[in-house]
Amino acid sequence: MKMLVDRGIRYLLLASALVSIFIVFLIFLFTLREGGPAIPGIGLRVTLGKIGYPVYATHKRVLRTADEGQLRAELEQALMVGEGRLQEAVESALKDRSAQELQVEIQRALGLQKEVEQALDNHVGEAELRNAVEVALQGAVDVALREKVGFDFPSWAREVVLDAVGLHAFLTGGEWRPQHDELGIRLMIVGSVFVTLGAVILGLPLALGGAIFLAEVAPDSVREVIRPAVELLAGIPSVVYGLFGMVVLVPLIGKLPVANAAPPNTGYGLLSASIVLAVMILPTITNIAEDAIRAVPREYKEGSLALGATHWQTIVGVILPAARSGIIAAVILGVGRALGETMAMIMVIGNSIRIAQPLNNNPLTTFLSQTRTLTGNIAVEIAYATGLQEDAIFATGVVLFVLIMVVNSLARLLMRERAK
Repeated sequence: MKMLVDRGIRYLLLASALVSIFIVFLIFLFTLREGGPAIPGIGLRVTLGKIGYPVYATHKRVLRTADEGQLRAELEQALMVGEGRLQEAVESALKDRSAQELQVEIQRALGLQKEVEQALDNHVGEAELRNAVEVALQGAVDVALREKVGFDFPSWAREVVLDAVGLHAFLTGGEWRPQHDELGIRLMIVGSVFVTLGAVILGLPLALGGAIFLAEVAPDSVREVIRPAVELLAGIPSVVYGLFGMVVLVPLIGKLPVANAAPPNTGYGLLSASIVLAVMILPTITNIAEDAIRAVPREYKEGSLALGATHWQTIVGVILPAARSGIIAAVILGVGRALGETMAMIMVIGNSIRIAQPLNNNPLTTFLSQTRTLTGNIAVEIAYATGLQEDAIFATGVVLFVLIMVVNSLARLLMRERAK
């Protein structure tokens, strides 16, 4: 009977682990499915421009779910795009192209226009309409690529080029203006890196000092009071930290004099966000670093003291080097915690859609600059985003997901090295 119970508990725990893994996989798959179209989508925007892209931006979804009426509407919109491309070609050729080049441009645009008109005039079924939409829109892409590089792309190379252009524009673009189809997240990546770096610089000395104190210095009576107090910090909701930052930190930092600041110092910015985030990652780093220090074999400490080293010399020269991998893992887990923080960052960082830069000639004033993080961008705009903007926000989630996975994987590798 006992063996059956033990086996049942073992299977139950296995099922729980598999369900947890499955849930994480579903979240990642959903985010990737919704955000994936933005990568080639941004490539299409770069390639097709403001006239050609609005039609192509939604065609994948339309082809999946549209009825006959919606497909006809899509073709009519494609016809309008063809006419717009024709007018654009004429205006461009009148400025800097020869009469022969003008004739080629007109024929290309008219060719697409004719295909669409024929599809609309014929009374065909939904399957034919669906195919006509795909052909017309793909033709627009082929024409745009041909104009861009001067030769025809095979289908497989076309997709690779569009994906590459989209990924590059998405990750390195410095402007986030969805109304103008500018969807680069470089400013959010820089903002997330800066605020995380600031939080680690401010929080690590405090966390490491607290870990050393709890593990090596504090008597049991003091340790029993301080450790629960530090752990309590992890249970405080992030919105409370955000309110504290808005009410206390922002007014104080806003009083810092900054000569010739443009824009002025309002108190909202990277410094306020870094201080709040440093407090939030404090319990994570402190607890894991303390465990790493306690895991150092007692013989190391006793041997050092026996050789005549002081207690502090033993901590600095023996215990901390022996616990180094665990401390580094604690820092990396704190970085992962910082990268994923949302609400408190929204409340104190300013959420300005601009890359972090100095307010004057002093580079240190960069930390007084307002900016936006990856998580903040998702939370602020997801409620009203549509089309490519919505896809780009999900793609931002994919980037954040990958960053946190990399950080956590690095922490696990270091923890495994420490165990060896």
